[in-house]
Amino acid sequence: MPLPRRFFEMAEDRPEETFLLFGGHELSRSALATAALRVSGFLRGLGLGEGARIGAMLANRPEFLAIWFGANAAGMTLVPYNAALRGDDLAYQLRHSKTEILFVEAALLPVVAGTLQDHEHVRVVAVGGEAPEGTIPWAEVASSAPGSISARLRDGEIMEIIYTSGTTSRPKGVVWRFGLMSMISEVLVRHIGLGSSDRLMVVLPLFHGNAQLSTAMTIMSGGSMLLVPRFSTSQFWETARRGGATEVNLLGPLVTMLHNQPPSEDDADNPIRVAFSAATPAPIHEAFERRFGLTVVEAYGLTETGINTANPLDPARRKVGSIGLALPYNEVAILDDDLHELRPGQPGEICVRPTGLSDGLMQQIEYIDDPEATARLWRGGWLHTGDEGVMDEEGFFTFLDRKKDVIRRRGENIASQQVEHVLLSHPKVALAAVLGVPSTLGEEEVLAFIVPTAPVEAEELASYCLERLAAFKVPEWYRFVEELPTTPTGRVKKAVLKARGDLTDGAVKINVADIARNTP
Repeated sequence: MPLPRRFFEMAEDRPEETFLLFGGHELSRSALATAALRVSGFLRGLGLGEGARIGAMLANRPEFLAIWFGANAAGMTLVPYNAALRGDDLAYQLRHSKTEILFVEAALLPVVAGTLQDHEHVRVVAVGGEAPEGTIPWAEVASSAPGSISARLRDGEIMEIIYTSGTTSRPKGVVWRFGLMSMISEVLVRHIGLGSSDRLMVVLPLFHGNAQLSTAMTIMSGGSMLLVPRFSTSQFWETARRGGATEVNLLGPLVTMLHNQPPSEDDADNPIRVAFSAATPAPIHEAFERRFGLTVVEAYGLTETGINTANPLDPARRKVGSIGLALPYNEVAILDDDLHELRPGQPGEICVRPTGLSDGLMQQIEYIDDPEATARLWRGGWLHTGDEGVMDEEGFFTFLDRKKDVIRRRGENIASQQVEHVLLSHPKVALAAVLGVPSTLGEEEVLAFIVPTAPVEAEELASYCLERLAAFKVPEWYRFVEELPTTPTGRVKKAVLKARGDLTDGAVKINVADIARNTP
């Protein structure tokens, strides 16, 4: 069953039950359902046709959920935008997705106004603040007459187009169809034992698939959600206590940040019993559990597929350091480049394909308007993750590395080629190579090797990048050199650079956040 339809049915059956806690306020199922139907009525009132693309570029707030379910109720497709997008990144996704109306956080409008002016066909709704001239105030949406639920809200139709962080120079728009997220979240709810008394804490941004999966798990469990505006290391546990959270979805870097906080006598005095996570550092996994009195369930997945593997909830059955066993809706295997299945212990690419439980749902995974990329994704009947892994004799999988030259930072994938292209467009840069270097949080920081044509400061390059890239993509390390090893065609030999040892030796480190505050 489509996820929004399941929500509307629950709102009708149990209208007064709390669905959402946000900022100290409770929102019932019926209140959120009514807000969503008002969005549906507003969108139809604009004359938009079924299948129209509806963008949401918002911080974590209840309006995001109302827009998501309201757009779907109107028979339209949600397109969530990373709130950090700027310049060409934002322009590309607006153009590629064919977004017709964009709900934007009012506080973001001053910094994206230039890009939006170049896309005058996109109507803009200001959410959470004053609506500048030329935009539609959220109050107009909230006062619209409720719309009905479209017959298009059924399995197989497109629910959402969600963009990958980018493993090439351009992110890809992944098509999510109704039914798949419901099925995945229903399996996960059973896997980690969630029920109607559970409250799921959402600290990751709702424009990410992870937080949307938390939303789906809330609906499929019949429980409620504690929505947090943003992740805060210092406030995390107190927020969980006040909100009565029993489950949270995390990522490895967040686990590390929480683990690195000074110990407190009341660390285990919190209501969370399960943390569903990915990329949790194995050395701190069990220490984190003991300290905070909970169980971490390690999992693995992609934007394209949702969650593919997970460790058992029972600590006696799991394997710390692995990403767990294949979940029942997909088969997972380690393949070589010729699509031969490898034996346990042999590393290769992690590949997945549907089982009978997900036939007709997973098989429809595709990239919007990119049949060639879709064909590569599904080569030989297997969906290719692009990740290296290994399986043991008991069927437990371990993630090894990413096959492509991608940097992982703050839960985002960064295409080094895209950052290089921006740097190379600077008049004082002759050659650039971007790599990831380990940070103390167990993720990566971005390092740029620069061959300059004239004297240039790291701060100048960072400011230049901030005007053209999302802040999380901007390098914080800059190493200025006279030359770089290249191939005959001029491509930098990154393997040679990595073999040289300490990549940050002689590099300058800057604070991107400080520069962002001083960049118009």
